[in-house]
Amino acid sequence: MSKLTSKVVDIHKRRTSIRLTPAEWRAIDTICEKEKINRKKLFELIETNKDTKLGLTSSIRLFTITYYRNSYINIISPTPAKQIYSPVFEAIQELT
Repeated sequence: MSKLTSKVVDIHKRRTSIRLTPAEWRAIDTICEKEKINRKKLFELIETNKDTKLGLTSSIRLFTITYYRNSYINIISPTPAKQIYSPVFEAIQELT
């Protein structure tokens, strides 16, 4: 089992600790790089749109899984060219 790695982040002007495995941190960083968004902004989007019954770390994990699932689905069944496809916002919408 992978060790959890804690990182302290500022979200909406408050500091919080997030514990994820190294693979989860790499997945988040890959999403941020691909979507040209910084980690702080992504975590703020997730925090703002998450289900109130879930914690931030669980919501980040759910977002990551949803993002990659939606990206895969779009590869095997592409969105028509006329529609704008945003895996970040599609995954964010599924958090609530």
